[in-house]
Amino acid sequence: MRAVLYRFFGVFIFFFYLATPHYSQNIDTSSFYSNPILSRPTNQSVTISVLPKKALQVYYEYGTISGGYAHQTQVQNSAAETTLRTILTNLNADTRYYYRIRYKTAGASQYSAAGEYKFYTQRAKGTTFTFTIEADPHLYDKKGGHALMRIALENQLEDNPDFMIDLGDTFGDDHNPGTITSQEIDLLHKNYIPYFGLLNHSAPLFLCLGNHEGENGYYLLQSPPNNLAYYGTFARKKYYANPVPDGFYTGNNNPENYGIGLPENYYGFEWGDALFVVLDVYRGYTVTAKPREWEWTLGKTQYDWFKQTLETSSAKYKFVFAHHILGETRGGTSVAIYNEWGGYEANGTTYGFDTNRPGWGKPIHKLMVDNKVNIFFQGHDHLYAKEDIDGMVYQEVPMPCDSTYILGMRDNGDAYSGIKIDGSGHLRVTVSPVNVKVDYIRAWQPSDVTPLHPNRENAYSYSVQSSVTPVEKETKLPTEFKLSQNYPNPFNPATAISFELPAAGSVSLKIYNSIGQEIKILADGFLSAGMHHYNWNASGLPSGVYFYQLRANGTVITKKAILLK
Repeated sequence: MRAVLYRFFGVFIFFFYLATPHYSQNIDTSSFYSNPILSRPTNQSVTISVLPKKALQVYYEYGTISGGYAHQTQVQNSAAETTLRTILTNLNADTRYYYRIRYKTAGASQYSAAGEYKFYTQRAKGTTFTFTIEADPHLYDKKGGHALMRIALENQLEDNPDFMIDLGDTFGDDHNPGTITSQEIDLLHKNYIPYFGLLNHSAPLFLCLGNHEGENGYYLLQSPPNNLAYYGTFARKKYYANPVPDGFYTGNNNPENYGIGLPENYYGFEWGDALFVVLDVYRGYTVTAKPREWEWTLGKTQYDWFKQTLETSSAKYKFVFAHHILGETRGGTSVAIYNEWGGYEANGTTYGFDTNRPGWGKPIHKLMVDNKVNIFFQGHDHLYAKEDIDGMVYQEVPMPCDSTYILGMRDNGDAYSGIKIDGSGHLRVTVSPVNVKVDYIRAWQPSDVTPLHPNRENAYSYSVQSSVTPVEKETKLPTEFKLSQNYPNPFNPATAISFELPAAGSVSLKIYNSIGQEIKILADGFLSAGMHHYNWNASGLPSGVYFYQLRANGTVITKKAILLK
């Protein structure tokens, strides 16, 4: 009963928040739930979706000059509470377009006009462009901060991206899969429209499915179509248009039953010098809702498509996106060697791929390495973590809206090596003929902004080149910057913490408890270059896990300390 009440309360609060005008819009919010949302951009078309609150007559004006619209669509009659989709066609490739929506009720004499938006058609090879990535908004539960989410989306809009890729755990709630209703799932998807409307009016949206969307193969088999997976698929397709195979996009061309049709769950396309491949790591497994080891699979159909997509592309750069390795594990390179992903059994020494996947050829990681994938992007673990392995990058994408800034590092940081940074924000990826540059752009609430940590702070940057081992550039974490593990650890009651600064600068060293509350400041001020040592006496504090966090020169590093009395 408590779980049902909690779910209802969470959905109610989210709906109440949606209904309240907390943010600016260019469109009339008495007529529409949000600004238009773009999707499915190609070399000659784009899809525009709006959700009217009442019956309207709608058309679009568009052209290549801001404020000057040489073209317009036919008038469409839209029903209330029904997504209206319009496809702009016969566009020029590699071209910036401007557009606006015109609308009126049937009895009105004049059309109203919303603000001007923009988009870009497929970039030509050799051009420079930017896209953004976010992961795990979790606005449907207590992890996601609504105010910070708006800041994160507005930060992305300021990057002027060609499009945005969302890595999942965005709409769904699979905590009560046997009792959740289709109406609840529909509302969870609908509630996100005003948030996407802050960015995706001018940056087409690409969705990647997360575990909490509940669209997995096991749930699909439970009393179809009356189950979480079908409810989620219907709601997602009702409000959002993901790519379908059409000559520009490739992907899942196998229709599903009960009116779903093409599930729009995995797809690939090229843009400029880059290949983009978005995987669905959930629909393939059917044995259990929480698969382990070889129970998890992409499924042979998706695997074969993935293999063909990588092997037949001559793109200069290749990017692969999924919510997470093996669905619901933790970590990146630490789990990349196992099962279908890496080929090895749980003991880490016995190679079992050919036995468990006869005739497939090679594991997923080997497939990516052999086909020169530059970066694999994933979410699920709620922190920033960059790891290098076999000439490619495994990049964990942080939450955009964790108001504590520490949940991912606290819960999952130990699963990663390499560069680890806490906080909230998005990744900005700039693709150029010279290299690919990845920036971690942090989102800060106004009350948390400081001179050292402004909103849109670039917390870390690196670059990779085509088909070679990644080359680090412009990093804000020099190799000689070191934060040591506290000693002793576990400790009682005192422990020593040391760090090394390559250059003088403003530094803070703070202690937090397991729920992110600040309990001690060890350092806060300007320090010289070199080694620095601090002692922390935890007398009076209860046993448990604590975190010490160093902020210096635009970099944040967090480590775990265990007080054991």
